[in-house]
Amino acid sequence: METPEQVALSLPLSGVGARGLATLLDLLAVFLCWMIGLFVYSIWGDLLGQVQGLSWVGQLLLVAAVLAAGWGWDVAWEVAWDGQTPGKRALGLRVVRLDGAPVGLGESLVRNALRVVELPLGYAPAVLAVALGSRRQRLGDLVAGTLVVQERHFDLSRYGAAPAVEARWRVLKGRAPDLLAPADFERLLDFLRRRAGFEAAPRARLAERLAATLSARAGLGPPPPGEAEPFLEALHAFAAEEA
Repeated sequence: METPEQVALSLPLSGVGARGLATLLDLLAVFLCWMIGLFVYSIWGDLLGQVQGLSWVGQLLLVAAVLAAGWGWDVAWEVAWDGQTPGKRALGLRVVRLDGAPVGLGESLVRNALRVVELPLGYAPAVLAVALGSRRQRLGDLVAGTLVVQERHFDLSRYGAAPAVEARWRVLKGRAPDLLAPADFERLLDFLRRRAGFEAAPRARLAERLAATLSARAGLGPPPPGEAEPFLEALHAFAAEEA
């Protein structure tokens, strides 16, 4: 996917192992909920006798209601928790649309409704589709246009401009987005992300060269020695704030 700044981002897809374990955790949670509900209900009445007293149609409907409750578990949580069930949250997984946007009620209903095709076969089609597919999609994901991704959290605080830096380069405020073409923004962001892995001398040279180019475009002189990176940090912070 590509952001409005034309920076390409990739979605780390979840594999069979993590998705299978998340499903087992959700099934365990549903089972525990049912056991607690049945235990509480049985205190006030003869539950087994009432079930046995139902006609075969009633018993069939009761089984269907139990299965529907398990199916509704995923739908309810995915819609309420932005694509996560308790099992998925425990494993750091999330259901999203193909463009990375949050999953909606329609997509969640479709992707979970198609479990009726996979369940009778022991989820074998789902396992094979996730294991062999390039996008790790089971049948429900293919039809609904969804993905299950592995969440990754990044600390971006080091890219923000400190108060002293903001005051020093306040002249950039309000102008940063106009000074940065999409390719420039990508180069700047790439440098800020990767600079920790550079040796000191090459890092300083790259920062000074990039800062000189961008400061000239802003109509400013090149930053003083040692101020190239604070200039780039401020430029990035203002551009991200005003984009």
